[in-house]
Amino acid sequence: MSYADEGVGSPILLVHGWAAHGGFFQDLSAGLAADHRVLTLTLRGHPGSSIGAAPLTIETLADDIAHFAAALDLRGLTALGWSMGAMALWAAAPKLGLRLAGLVVEDMAPRLTNDASWRDGLSGGYAAGDVEATLREIEADWPAYVARFAPRMFAPGMRETRPDLIDWARAEMSKADPMAMAALWASMAAEDFRAALARIDAPMLVIHGAESQIYPDGATAFVARTAPRGERAVIAGAGHVPHLEAPDAFFKIIEAFVRNTERRPDLRSGGAVP
Repeated sequence: MSYADEGVGSPILLVHGWAAHGGFFQDLSAGLAADHRVLTLTLRGHPGSSIGAAPLTIETLADDIAHFAAALDLRGLTALGWSMGAMALWAAAPKLGLRLAGLVVEDMAPRLTNDASWRDGLSGGYAAGDVEATLREIEADWPAYVARFAPRMFAPGMRETRPDLIDWARAEMSKADPMAMAALWASMAAEDFRAALARIDAPMLVIHGAESQIYPDGATAFVARTAPRGERAVIAGAGHVPHLEAPDAFFKIIEAFVRNTERRPDLRSGGAVP
């Protein structure tokens, strides 16, 4: 796992989504670094970071994040996870313990697959039976898969207003290793954090792009409702990547959350930072 470290002040950790890398946060990290120490990860198996020997799973990514925070002795940490990055942080939260002051979730569901008991997974009714077909598509022709997937990450109107941004995202995601991405997709599809959310007592801000084509409104509404200290913000005109689609609005929301979190008394049980 590689990372960038800039700025000084209370620490903010940025964790990217599936098939992306830390560079997707370049503008956000530069803005936040004016008043904070910003640590931007590139997770193992993604462009710019090695795969390593451990299995490519959400649990492995969570272990990496927890070890990283301990190695740098990060305290009072606000962690932001976009898409798969949020899932990795949910898994990491118990390992981070009192290091974690606040958690930001950017457009992510606690469960990808849909069934009779859960209709707020991936849009289009994506079910457990669809996973194997996805893995075959990823492994057979990764650039073609990315060409179909990347535009859907953005609000429909972005195809006309910011085709350059969509093209950039597609080019960057195409650099990922398809075998690594298949392994992580399979791991994500097997996860279900619906119950675990209720045990994460750090303040949690859930940000939803109102025009997300990846997850329905109910996904982030469920997360905010289930987390003990959850709240939600919806950004109009944005899709699955609001930090790129509506950067000014996104930045203001994050800054306000970090300020409020720093002022809140810590209501969690006491004890030493692990």
